[in-house]
Amino acid sequence: MVPPWPAGEGHGSASAEMADLAESALVRRFWALYQARRWAEAQALLAPEACCTWWATRERFIGAAAVVHVNAVYPEGWTIRLLELRALSAGRVHSLVRVDHGEASFYANSFFTLEGGRIAGLDEYWSDVQAPPSWRQGLPGRGDLPADMRPGLDLSLAPDAAAP
Repeated sequence: MVPPWPAGEGHGSASAEMADLAESALVRRFWALYQARRWAEAQALLAPEACCTWWATRERFIGAAAVVHVNAVYPEGWTIRLLELRALSAGRVHSLVRVDHGEASFYANSFFTLEGGRIAGLDEYWSDVQAPPSWRQGLPGRGDLPADMRPGLDLSLAPDAAAP
């Protein structure tokens, strides 16, 4: 079987695996800083011209300050749970988070683009938890799920934690 990338590049090489770990650690730290409301530190992980696109609501935030600000002004009371974190390819990381806010829960599939050790772009797909439509009641093979209580990955930060 021929790998889908040139020899010595991409997944499989020791240097690529180290880069994947560093990029995943950067994204994990980004979510941890958001959870800790350490906005200035989170902004420092973004390239100055970073762009965040929320596809479900057709919004785009351009510039590191704008990306962080829209999250900093979101009404308080939320908790981020980082459920999945995967390096996709050089400079690309995927995360799945659940955000619990009161009785509501939301999910975001986020695709990060990293350049020069910073987050240059985020493509995010948000959804909320809601009751299924009535037309699906009684369909063969369908069942209801309990609330998602997965605790997620540890997002705690040391008070003086240095960047990865």
